[in-house]
Amino acid sequence: MINNRLSVAHPRILLLTSVCAFLFVACGDDKVAGGTEAESTIALFIQTADGTPASAARVRILPNDYLSSGPAEKAWNETNEDGHVSFEVRKGRYTIEARNVNNSKASGAVHSVALDENSDSKVDTIKLGELSSIEGFVVLGESAPVVRVAGLDRYVVPDSAGHFVIDSLPQGRFDVQIGEPQEVYSTTIQTDAGDTLFVDGSDTSSSIKVVKSKPSTVSKYPESDWSAHEALLKQLVGYAEGTLGAAGTADRSGKISEAKGEICVVTTTEDYVLVKDSAMVASGSLRECAEKDGSVWVLFENDGTYKLQAPLRIKSNKTIDGRGRDIRITGMGILTNESSNLIFENLTFTAPSITAQDTTSRRALSIHNMTHHVWVDHCLFEEYPLIELDVKRRSYAVTVSWSRFENAQSGILFGLEPDIYVDSLQTLTLHHNYFANLELRGVPARYGKIHVYNNFFSDVEMVGIECSDSALCYIENNVFNVEKPVADYRLENQDGTPDVATQGFVYMRDNLFGLGGENLAGDARGFKPDYRVVVEKADAELAVRVKNEAGPR
Repeated sequence: MINNRLSVAHPRILLLTSVCAFLFVACGDDKVAGGTEAESTIALFIQTADGTPASAARVRILPNDYLSSGPAEKAWNETNEDGHVSFEVRKGRYTIEARNVNNSKASGAVHSVALDENSDSKVDTIKLGELSSIEGFVVLGESAPVVRVAGLDRYVVPDSAGHFVIDSLPQGRFDVQIGEPQEVYSTTIQTDAGDTLFVDGSDTSSSIKVVKSKPSTVSKYPESDWSAHEALLKQLVGYAEGTLGAAGTADRSGKISEAKGEICVVTTTEDYVLVKDSAMVASGSLRECAEKDGSVWVLFENDGTYKLQAPLRIKSNKTIDGRGRDIRITGMGILTNESSNLIFENLTFTAPSITAQDTTSRRALSIHNMTHHVWVDHCLFEEYPLIELDVKRRSYAVTVSWSRFENAQSGILFGLEPDIYVDSLQTLTLHHNYFANLELRGVPARYGKIHVYNNFFSDVEMVGIECSDSALCYIENNVFNVEKPVADYRLENQDGTPDVATQGFVYMRDNLFGLGGENLAGDARGFKPDYRVVVEKADAELAVRVKNEAGPR
């Protein structure tokens, strides 16, 4: 059972609690007798999980309504060799926290005690159990507030992305408070083993809502079952609709029709091998499968890191399917070139060969040169110096969904600067993607049409989406926890005014802003996507679900 209470409304606060598995048993005699106005005694016997005395365990007692004003304020007492410890306290309600480390394994317990005016002593036995944690995400105004647990010496300041963790907690009821004591959002949470709870305080007109998360689906290795490929295609929406990958073929006009392809199983992490001082493609390699003619469903026999010694120029009509495996692609990245009808599923792109921040650095995945109908789903892009994925040079009908873009200057480049290439026909759908730890932009968009919905921009230093150079940007129901969510110019004049030559055209609605920003006025010159999708409300539950479920599954 979970009880919620709202003390003083504070705008735009989102909290996720994630609870690890643990064990906890507390027992004792709740009946007490006697008592005076003087101090009373609380005597405790601390046991390990197997019932043996917990000697030298740390124990701390604090008033139930105590709120820490800084890290590690209150001292601990220690049990004696028999596991006993006592405290002299006045009447009131108290929270007792016990911690013990045995053979590098930590255990703990939280216990509540009440002493009324008739109580002169209290004796309890507390049994220690496995620890858990509360993980949260906060979106609030211009700065993140302090997060505390009432009755415990827990004082946590969220990081720049609004993320925080309160660790070393056992099972129990916790009053989690966000903000200063005089102006606080709070909710009482009962943690149960294995629970994941969303605590949504973003709507100040109603009470805090607590929602139990839905378990995410687990991908299974498809082996050679073509029905698994058909099930995958049912999840595709957006501009890439009609993409069939290995289940279809694209003719010269670009039309895609159904065709049952072959299965190619990658059996080695090798790329090139040397034979008499000359390189050849390794048998059973990712390159061998991706460069085959015709429709090919590429599966992986084993987990592993597949290092590309040169850019992999993938051919049309392929599904690169990493479901059920931990597939890491490193080295020189994948490059399309007039190759279409492609699906990239459940892959991690990481650690490129070139790490210098210059234009010679390969993208993890470069969709360019008149490529069309490409779907990138549940992939992770990380550790690239400049841009992790690009869509450019007359490429269109691309959807990127449920993917993560982290640790780079920018996540996705859509189109090039006008002095390099101009194309107004390129199209891109972005939905349920997570952008974090990016130095410049989440998505720089130039020319073409881009539909951005239900994404979470958590930590981008310059701007979440830069819509410039005549790009038409339809931006709806995203969560922005960045200081500048959207910009509709790429450059400014010397006097600080926008350079109209670099203007983009934006339509925005129903986005949630955490660190500042608002929906910009504009109609994107009447642009609206010509396909139908289900767009979810931009709220706490969406933010944490995208953060937790985007990327390989």
